[in-house]
Amino acid sequence: MAPIGTLIGPVVNARNYKARIVAGLLGLELTITPDFQMGVDNKTPEYLAKYPAGKVPVFEGADGFSLTDSSAIAYYVASKAGSDSPLLGQTPEETAEILQFILFAEADYSPAMAGVMYPLYNFMPLIKPAHQQAEEQLTRFLGVLNTLLIDRTFLVGERITIADVVLVCDLIMPYRNYLEEADRKKYRNLTRYFKTMVAQPAFKAILGDFEL
Repeated sequence: MAPIGTLIGPVVNARNYKARIVAGLLGLELTITPDFQMGVDNKTPEYLAKYPAGKVPVFEGADGFSLTDSSAIAYYVASKAGSDSPLLGQTPEETAEILQFILFAEADYSPAMAGVMYPLYNFMPLIKPAHQQAEEQLTRFLGVLNTLLIDRTFLVGERITIADVVLVCDLIMPYRNYLEEADRKKYRNLTRYFKTMVAQPAFKAILGDFEL
């Protein structure tokens, strides 16, 4: 099968993983850019002429269609399996729930996570009041997810959807470098969910063996 397009961006990046995991779940091929240099290749005049915000990753389809934003790209790749794609909603209600969780992950959880994690990576200055506020928000959102997952294996229905792919990729950074053993026990439902997802073959193919 010919690749459906090229995912341009650093390959070791949680946002890059989303579309690649989706492609793996659906048996689709994506070309990737292993030599891409973040902060260099996305700052060139040629790149910025096409993508003025300088965001990564971007998707360039074999048909000439292009797209930015990692979750939008992942959703688009999921749609390439057709209207009955198992990763998308099969009813209006399922579709709405999937979008609800994607928007929660991107608009609520991710800014709080970035506010906590990015200063630790020196991606942004550490300003103690702002960092403390972000930690409080992150704790609240992790608690929301932990409660939600008490009796769920997946976010929507009884199968993996695009919502699971987006959320799990957004959880990688804190599970890898922030949450300690006591935290993982505190959020035991979320931890069980995360471990279940990263053990799936399509996730392991991209993430490798994720050690907690």
